[in-house]
Amino acid sequence: MKCKQFCLIVLLLAVLGAASPGKIQFVDLPKFNVVTYTGGKEKNHILESTGNGVVVFDYDGDGDQDVYFVNAFSFPACGKTEPHPNVLYRNDGGGKFTDVTSTAHVGAAAYGQGGCVGDVNNDGLPDLFITNFGPDILYLNNGDGTFTDITERAHVGDPRWSIGCTFFDADGDGDHDLYVTNYIDATWTEIHAAKRTRMWRGKVPVLDGPKGLPGSMDSFYINNGNGTFTEATEKAGLKPGSDFYGMGVVSFDYDNDGDIDLYVANDSAPNCLYRNRGNGTFEEVGTPTGVAYNADGQEQGSMGVGFGDYDNDGWFDLLVTNFAHDYYTLYHNLNGKFFADISASAGIAIPTFVPLGWASIFFDVDNDRDLDIFFSNGQIYPQVDQDPSLHESYRQKNQLFLNEQNRFRDVSADAGPGFQVQKSARGGVYVDIDNDGDLDLIVSNQDETPTFLENRSQFSGNHFINIQLADTKGSPLALGARVIVTAGGVSQHRQVASGGSYASQSDLRLHYGLGSSTTAEKIEIRWPDGTRESHVNVPADHFYLIKRGAKPFEQGKKEAGVKG
Repeated sequence: MKCKQFCLIVLLLAVLGAASPGKIQFVDLPKFNVVTYTGGKEKNHILESTGNGVVVFDYDGDGDQDVYFVNAFSFPACGKTEPHPNVLYRNDGGGKFTDVTSTAHVGAAAYGQGGCVGDVNNDGLPDLFITNFGPDILYLNNGDGTFTDITERAHVGDPRWSIGCTFFDADGDGDHDLYVTNYIDATWTEIHAAKRTRMWRGKVPVLDGPKGLPGSMDSFYINNGNGTFTEATEKAGLKPGSDFYGMGVVSFDYDNDGDIDLYVANDSAPNCLYRNRGNGTFEEVGTPTGVAYNADGQEQGSMGVGFGDYDNDGWFDLLVTNFAHDYYTLYHNLNGKFFADISASAGIAIPTFVPLGWASIFFDVDNDRDLDIFFSNGQIYPQVDQDPSLHESYRQKNQLFLNEQNRFRDVSADAGPGFQVQKSARGGVYVDIDNDGDLDLIVSNQDETPTFLENRSQFSGNHFINIQLADTKGSPLALGARVIVTAGGVSQHRQVASGGSYASQSDLRLHYGLGSSTTAEKIEIRWPDGTRESHVNVPADHFYLIKRGAKPFEQGKKEAGVKG
């Protein structure tokens, strides 16, 4: 009996120790005072529910990541609209930010949805593409802290309702092409006349859609190499699912054949996986590969999508957020031929069933050499707050899942005050905003200020390496390049990618936790044109710029470990 009691006590202590809140800690810091609006308070039309994205990128080349928030209109009264400009914050270092929207000329007051970063003219400067309800916008980076709107001459100002976007080299010619998801065909007359005609769970009247509303075909643009683009959606074989409701999109190499493929998250319709044939044309393979539907063979209301190699087997997996009362989906890549929905066995299905998800992010929160998961959550129906029997909230908490030997544990409740914030979140990104060697999070919220989650976790025994690539024989941003870092016998695969999450852009630099290793035994780079190079015995806890054919250049020595 005493032995049984002792064993029970040991077991309880082990369980309590596994759930200890002391390691992962995030705080919400009020660094950004912009309110990102989207429609009216009642949300009578579905347009009022889908904003807003956030973009992080180093627009001025000073080594600090800057932050751009996409804004929309508010509807102060029936039939009226009030524009609100997008906002660019320059990161001045030391935790300080300056609103440079006006001087940078990026403050368009359109009905914004999201954004992504690419380099449309291969000058090494990150350019900015913004999706809107109405004409999209392409800002060319002038290199002097300002941007020029080149939408009209570039021929990318699609007037439809766009949400997600990604730049990538579709045809291997060395420049960045562009894919944009489009959602629903709608007019301002329809939007202002909309009524809440559907009943949510038989309790409260809510906005209509998307099912029953006309879907809109996505757009694909080929970069002509002269500052212009040519629309080539049908020519490239990207028409399948043209009447679907496109939201999130990622560009990544799912089958490890060296070219870049596309995965599109569709709302209330099968998701699409486009396999690149290697010549800039695509074959839709979502159903035969297992990523069009969930494990039950059902389409889901998909919003955001992320990719990453969570089990370090060398193949990129997919992570998709979905509508409320339907779990978020983790698709495990089975050697580039098929995917398996392992959401239940991996531990994310039950905790994500009730929330409504948007941002979908793989990232290493604790620098332990495996990828963890972040989801941003928020209902689209404010009316759920009116009926307590629904046990739902319009404003929801975001979620953090810790990777524990390829299963995920929801640690949100113990992850610090930052994960107790309740807002109706949308776009989200990871970024090392203070260049201290761990990853922070920024989330855009509906009709409220953003949530800035600074990582103050305690993992002083773990190390990191941060890598920025510069391709001297192709597009300098090196979108599509794959970098494999091996430390402590574990090889981690990352790819430089534009867009993803939900209508947002995370840090283009590649971050690797190294665990207790103080050296990366090997860094292998596969450049976008297939050229390979490697570097050995690279010291940890540094930010490196690696130019093609050159040794890693230390951008600044940073000490990893405990934060104040």
